[in-house]
Amino acid sequence: MTPPLLKPKYDLKPIRDISALALSLGMPEKLLIDVAAQADTLYRKAKPIVKPDGSIRRPFDALPPLKPIQRRIKDRILKRVEFPEYLTGSLAGRDYRTNAAMHAGAKIVICEDVEGFFPSTKRERVMDIWLNFFRFSEDVANLLTSLTTKEGELPQGAITSSYLANLAFWNQEPRLQAKLAKREVVYSRYVDDIAVSSKQTLTKEEQTALIAQIYGMLKRQGYKAKRRKHETFTSGRRMLTTKLMVNRKPALQTKERQNIRAAVHALEQRIASGERGLGIKTELNRATSRVGRLGTLHPTEAKPLKLRLSHVRHLTNNRM
Repeated sequence: MTPPLLKPKYDLKPIRDISALALSLGMPEKLLIDVAAQADTLYRKAKPIVKPDGSIRRPFDALPPLKPIQRRIKDRILKRVEFPEYLTGSLAGRDYRTNAAMHAGAKIVICEDVEGFFPSTKRERVMDIWLNFFRFSEDVANLLTSLTTKEGELPQGAITSSYLANLAFWNQEPRLQAKLAKREVVYSRYVDDIAVSSKQTLTKEEQTALIAQIYGMLKRQGYKAKRRKHETFTSGRRMLTTKLMVNRKPALQTKERQNIRAAVHALEQRIASGERGLGIKTELNRATSRVGRLGTLHPTEAKPLKLRLSHVRHLTNNRM
């Protein structure tokens, strides 16, 4: 039996002219046109993100008056898209844990990373989404493309970008997912991280064919895999997807859990020695965030750490 084709869906009436777009967004037509003409200049560099492999993501944040327009585009158009469950990046109720859970208990997991995903998502790709997925008119699609790209690329960090990222492969990804599902292979994508898994053993030839299908889809769409990030995991040893262990259920790696406990202990030692100041508050906030991440996957382990951090916060607030 052939699995159904699970495609992103947008069931609202297509927007056919700019005046209708202005009405839909609740913003003046002239404002949209004027801001689109200068959109490339309306971004600031946000704080760089250091990835676990040491590489750096350089996100952008839109400035007024572009940012409120992007927020309307997100709320009134992009959030109306119904995304299939295999897309898990930056969508309500879905995150890296959702992505990892899809592959828990598999016998083999293969992970691929898309090389330079956001800068590789060019203006033409975004235009295709507005024009052919949403079926908006060319004028509307062109205007929306200008409002959601920066210098001809999809800007990482913009509030519309994660939704457009999930639509980047809208016309080929559903067929690939269905083809793999027919062979009982699970496919998921968390923004630029693609993972496939099977609860059955796959031969080397089957693995090679599967990887070739993923690379083929990327190539046809104008992307390529970051081959140095290619990873194949098999049961019997640690299996990872979106940095989480998935041998049985999504879990943080043992080393990360140890590091979180060590960070809390180090913070307690600094407080006990009498250290105070903004540096302590910064580390306290960072430790609180890390323990919160631990708590989403290991609540029993995180509970005593949260109590210890609460005590540290009390001491810090009382002695500043």
